[in-house]
Amino acid sequence: MARGEALMEQGRYGEAERVFRQAVSASQGLSSANTLLAATALTRLATCLKSLARFSEAGPLYQQALVIAERASGRESAAAAAIYRELAALEHAAGNWARGVPFARTAVRIRRRALGARHPELAGDMMTLAALLDGQRDYRKSERLYARAIAILEPASAAHPDIAVALINLAAIQQARRRSKQAERLYRRALAMDEAHFGPGHPRVAFCTNNLAVLLAASGRATEAVKLFRSALSTFRQTFGASSPNVGRCLENYAEALRTLGRRKEALACARRAERILGRMEVLNDEGVAATATINPQMARFRLIVRPSAISRFGVFAEEPIPPRRRIIEYTGERIGGREALRRADPLHNYLFALDRKWIDGAIGGSGAEYVNHSCEPNVRARKVHNRIRYYSLRAIAKGEELTIDYRFPTYMDRVPCGCGAASCRGTINLTGRAEPQSGSGRRSDRSRRRGPKKG
Repeated sequence: MARGEALMEQGRYGEAERVFRQAVSASQGLSSANTLLAATALTRLATCLKSLARFSEAGPLYQQALVIAERASGRESAAAAAIYRELAALEHAAGNWARGVPFARTAVRIRRRALGARHPELAGDMMTLAALLDGQRDYRKSERLYARAIAILEPASAAHPDIAVALINLAAIQQARRRSKQAERLYRRALAMDEAHFGPGHPRVAFCTNNLAVLLAASGRATEAVKLFRSALSTFRQTFGASSPNVGRCLENYAEALRTLGRRKEALACARRAERILGRMEVLNDEGVAATATINPQMARFRLIVRPSAISRFGVFAEEPIPPRRRIIEYTGERIGGREALRRADPLHNYLFALDRKWIDGAIGGSGAEYVNHSCEPNVRARKVHNRIRYYSLRAIAKGEELTIDYRFPTYMDRVPCGCGAASCRGTINLTGRAEPQSGSGRRSDRSRRRGPKKG
């Protein structure tokens, strides 16, 4: 693990992944007294995969580590808090702010109790929570959290690398408020700190360079921005590979700067490369929120894990036996009106569940229940309880078995073919009728157009 951490520090993530996998393999033979070391190995590997934007691989590893850490040290331990923070950071990297906030709040609460109000690790938790609040545009709360985190870190070391992270995020807030001069000063201060600590070719430096370039391009300084984008792209390609989402997002920004300078042909080429790269990401909606394949344990009554499914992409599997007629998990997400639900409805990426006059969008702030696949012979049913949607077991569910629910798409919707493989499969996810060919529709027999039954 020490070798892997050194490689991560140098930005050599591909090599670090191989080393961390060796550490995870070695940890499986450790005695029960060293279980926390096994949890740490899983966490380090997951963090490496998160850095490589392989979010759906990282999520289940974090959750395995959390189970081990809670068994070894308890649910309110500092070890558990550390993994909750990593889960929150994963959701931040995936762009799912609402989903990450509960993880971050849990980390802050546990760490404050375990380590006290002035511990540097608590400062890191505060910054993670603040970054997620930034994404929800709750700038007042996030600024206060950043200020408290810096006040904790500065007495220990004025050059602490986490201070640079706080400065970058504070700069982004100033940028959102159109205070360009203040934002630039903060970005350049953070950039100088990162270059001094990590060296000029490190990905941390490249991320800050990209953010500064975005600010300069928006401020009418596209020529300066283009040079910075080139520098960031070079580092991203060398560190993460040419097909990394980090490269794709930087290319999008670079293309916009090139358009501003009238270099349309180059801009178009960059935009197309970015589209090809980002189009390969496993996303939950058209806004590009990436799938992390995680379960919020605070919403689940049993241990569950998300894994690849024979039915469709991901599925939710029981990590322990579940008796019949027991509450399993709550279906959570952003609550929206019918008009917004209609706008978000997408045959390829849809996690909408009807609830009276509102809809729950599990893609934003979901608990993991949105990954439960359809089956014509389900072992789970949905119940509305106190204006909430909860999943209950219809029968005993064995450890390792996939959870499934009948989506019951109404008959007036276009027929969606079913691939559940059940003996009594009706051939369509809709309630009645045979599946019919969808000429040119592009629909898939997966979690598309996920909607619960309407009231009544």
